[in-house]
Amino acid sequence: MKPDPTTLLGYSTVLFLIFGLYFTISEITHGKHRKALWYSGPFLAASVSGFFFTNPVIIPGLWGLRIGAVFMTLAYGLGWQAVRIMLGRRTCLKAVLILCLLSLAVSASATSTGIRHIASSVLRMLIITGFHFQAARDLFCSDEKQTSAEQLLRRIIVAYTIIYGALALLTDTLPEPLGSNPATVWAIILYNFLVIIEGIFIALAMIAIPREQLAAKHHLLTLQDPLTHAGNRRAMDVWMEQNAASPIPYVMLLLDIDHFKAINDGHGHATGDQVIITAARSSQKVLPHNASFFRIGGEEFAVLLPFLNICQALNIAHSLRAAFAQDVRQIGDGTLAATLSIGADVRHSPDTSWHDVWEKADAALYVAKGTGRDAVVMGAEDTTG
Repeated sequence: MKPDPTTLLGYSTVLFLIFGLYFTISEITHGKHRKALWYSGPFLAASVSGFFFTNPVIIPGLWGLRIGAVFMTLAYGLGWQAVRIMLGRRTCLKAVLILCLLSLAVSASATSTGIRHIASSVLRMLIITGFHFQAARDLFCSDEKQTSAEQLLRRIIVAYTIIYGALALLTDTLPEPLGSNPATVWAIILYNFLVIIEGIFIALAMIAIPREQLAAKHHLLTLQDPLTHAGNRRAMDVWMEQNAASPIPYVMLLLDIDHFKAINDGHGHATGDQVIITAARSSQKVLPHNASFFRIGGEEFAVLLPFLNICQALNIAHSLRAAFAQDVRQIGDGTLAATLSIGADVRHSPDTSWHDVWEKADAALYVAKGTGRDAVVMGAEDTTG
């Protein structure tokens, strides 16, 4: 049984139409009308392209094939836009449309053979390569930590960038639709196979990525304090587990807002919340970039940062105390006063457990509160400041 290119084109047309309708219905059902347009666009454009490639005689001359080619080019351009939407970036639809119209104009001026035909085929492949390159570039330049589906999508798009770039260089030696020479059955089947495989992988990635992003967001929320947006106690436990074998010395600072119950009783819980938020903001303003900050209780916080020496640790702790005392006066009418007590201890090597460091820092905090509060105390084997 000989392979039938027309039948294969028909199958791919129906497949892309199904994907397009799926994303349309799925996103509209969730109230995401804008995403429905952008996510379904590449597949619907590909299905229109497949329709014209399957029935080129529907329009006289070469126009059926030309329209099929421009819609396929548009599908790749819209695929690039779908990637940008997934990454939360603005679309570049105008650039896509201009390049597609340019490809159509060059194709319209060409015949079925000759130098213009070769130029038209090269231009189309270069434009498709460019769309892939831009999509891969956007994925590489993403600021967010990428999910496994996003990483897979990036690899696929990079691979197809290389494939289409190679086809652009070899256009005058390959048969259509891979190149510009007269079409052959194997070339039509191979090109259709490449398009279908890419379409399936991209569709599956577009289905998986939002789900993975939602799962990652939910996981992040379980590690985040809702009031201050700092890490919570669970996040600190995860941090300690990940750094259990770290040879880097760390200093642990335990911060406690003095007389917090009196603040709540005298000024109200709304003001108390503002005091807690101020403690977090003041601390994160003072702390170096390599410090980790957590809210571990109602009015208690923890800081973990690489340790250099006792003097540096004490300076940072006193800066935290001073910044909070100053910033808290900006709450309300400026009459509110609050202070921090800080206990600290140093983990010099992984031979010491984080639990032991915690206990010593907590004991130092107890001493700081017992000696009049608004003070910094290091662990017993270190120095008091």
